[in-house]
Amino acid sequence: MSRTTIADVARVAGVSKSTVSRVLSGKYQHIRQNTRARVLQAIDELDYRPSSVARSLVSRRTQTVGLLISDVGNPFYPEVILGVEDVARANDYDVFLCNTSYDLARGLKFIRSLIDKLVDGVLFMSSSMSAEWVKELAKNKIPAVVLDWQVAGVKEIAGAITLDFEAGICAAVDHLVKLGHRRLAHVSGPLDLWTAQARRDVFINALRAHGIDPAQVDVVQGNLRIDGGRSALNKLMTRPQRPTAIFAANDLTALGIIWEARNRGLGVPQDLSVVGLDDIELGAQISPRLTTVALPRYEIGSLAMRMLLERMQAPQDENHRTVTTHLVVRQSTAPPPD
Repeated sequence: MSRTTIADVARVAGVSKSTVSRVLSGKYQHIRQNTRARVLQAIDELDYRPSSVARSLVSRRTQTVGLLISDVGNPFYPEVILGVEDVARANDYDVFLCNTSYDLARGLKFIRSLIDKLVDGVLFMSSSMSAEWVKELAKNKIPAVVLDWQVAGVKEIAGAITLDFEAGICAAVDHLVKLGHRRLAHVSGPLDLWTAQARRDVFINALRAHGIDPAQVDVVQGNLRIDGGRSALNKLMTRPQRPTAIFAANDLTALGIIWEARNRGLGVPQDLSVVGLDDIELGAQISPRLTTVALPRYEIGSLAMRMLLERMQAPQDENHRTVTTHLVVRQSTAPPPD
């Protein structure tokens, strides 16, 4: 069965296609009321739906945006995505979700596909990305907003949300030091990621402020996933000076550390205190409940989408915002063992 066209509506209503088009667009001030009523009745009878492609050719808008994330399996993202989609739907936009899996080549394919689909804007919520992606969009006059990705040349052509990790991570270090910990370690994300470097550096600087020599602090590189946390703990347990507390680059890493500690017969927090970052829902449900540096994930998603809408309206305007973090103390931290 063929799709109903605007010509079919015009034939049934006994009017021209241009008249139907004006009724659909709301520009019917000079159309008689009974004529408009016939057109609306024909649309209803034929169950006619205007082609979004045809509308976009006229308006030069597709009412779609792209959203690139690093890992669809990471529990950090669902609330971010929900925040993006709620604001998008409220403004009649649809969202194309693209999962890069930390693969730069895959991400570039997504960018080219989104350009071909004539999306109106793109959001980058991926910790692994290339400045060339943003430049490619700028070349095609497609606005973009990036989350916490500070690379030269990007902020000049895209909106940006910066995550202020300092407040939350410094509070985490203060908390551990006040509990009595002096042998601390950090399980980072892949250190070719800017965000992993930033979290590590804030942690090290916070320790230095407490008089703890950073040279005495173990930093083990993880992969931001549970298996990376397990593997990192096994490495730390081979050190002559085992840590009494570990700060993990994200909550998934922290969960891996806790579960591997159990396999080794270690109690958390009796033998080992663990702090994560993200405040995913699972962290508040496990035993012990995870102490973590919290990010307002839904607010990040909704703010990013609002910023993209602003950038679509006024692409040259300054479009940078900062989101702060804070510590949530639960059950996975305690004084060190004697």
